[in-house]
Amino acid sequence: MPDLTEIEDSLSALAPRGFTIGLHIRYSRPVRRVSTYPSAWIQTYTRQNLGVGDPMMIWCMLNEGAIRWSALPNLIADPMNVMGQARRHGLTHGAAIACGPVESRSYLGAARSDREFTDREMARMARLLDQAHGIVDRRSVLRPILVDALEAIACGMTYDQAAAALGISRTALRYRLRVARADLGVDDTPHAIRKAIDAGLLNGVSISGLSKGLPTGPQDD
Repeated sequence: MPDLTEIEDSLSALAPRGFTIGLHIRYSRPVRRVSTYPSAWIQTYTRQNLGVGDPMMIWCMLNEGAIRWSALPNLIADPMNVMGQARRHGLTHGAAIACGPVESRSYLGAARSDREFTDREMARMARLLDQAHGIVDRRSVLRPILVDALEAIACGMTYDQAAAALGISRTALRYRLRVARADLGVDDTPHAIRKAIDAGLLNGVSISGLSKGLPTGPQDD
């Protein structure tokens, strides 16, 4: 079975305008998220909080399987014009794919600018999502709040900065890091961060927000 890096490389080849993948949504956030959409689109999506009205995300939370974006307007309202704004950023054609139980759902959004995805391509992406879902499920041993604590330190924040960013006290942050180290079976935080990256719980990106879906992809063409 391929590892997560190989899966994400395959998705990049299949989705030339980028993809976003979220694995095991628990407590309202995925255990792992990666996005390679154009940076300008990710910034717009994040700044306008479009996730709350994204028809693709709504469909993925309500369904398992695969659907082309072009079919979504007949099923789900788009009051925030998410799909229209995506098209203006070159995400003209796309696919939404979801798998897993509702309490731990994984999703994939993939985009092209030139044509619709074929049935074969969508089936291939569905298999890749299912493989990634299985890999992270076997490895995910940390609650999201513990991942957040590790992520804040991994991006280079001081304890005070991390505590402020997470909205908790320094004592609470130290406690969460201690629990994360214990859950991962290591004695120090740098080792815990490395192990979490290897397990697919962190992206290994130096800025915390990037692993949550902020700009990681190429600039607009």
